[in-house]
Amino acid sequence: MTAISFEELSSIREKFLDKKIVFCSGSFDLTHLGHILFFEGCKNLGDLLVVSIGGDNLVKELKGENRPVLDQSIRLKTIDSLKPVDYCFLDTISDASNTLYGLDLAFEKLKPDVYVINQDAFNLDYRKNLCKKFRVKLVILERVFPLSTTDIINKIKKAYSFS
Repeated sequence: MTAISFEELSSIREKFLDKKIVFCSGSFDLTHLGHILFFEGCKNLGDLLVVSIGGDNLVKELKGENRPVLDQSIRLKTIDSLKPVDYCFLDTISDASNTLYGLDLAFEKLKPDVYVINQDAFNLDYRKNLCKKFRVKLVILERVFPLSTTDIINKIKKAYSFS
């Protein structure tokens, strides 16, 4: 397991030409069982799992002013420590004007074989078109764990009367 820079993505493909590379992306704030099950599902689809983690600014733009709960360095280290994850990196390139721009660059540099998303991923058409453009197989996994990070935060707020 290794945290890498965006620029190092090309070297992964060069180093592992004969391996099936699986790629996924997300915020992964407050890592929980759902994330672990997702990563295990991703890893089962290939030889190497590479994970893109949204930077703090992007997560704030997508999830709201009080997010992320854990900053990008903590989230990167947490994801890097998980058994199914071979490589991970921060996407500090995407922003509110193009929340998925980092995916384009990651596909271009990494040249993954498989891209995995959850069934409730936003902007599905964009992701499908990106996979067609780069000839990457798109796999949509069902959400196995019933709670999202936002659900967990809301449950904590309710249980402890936070507003």
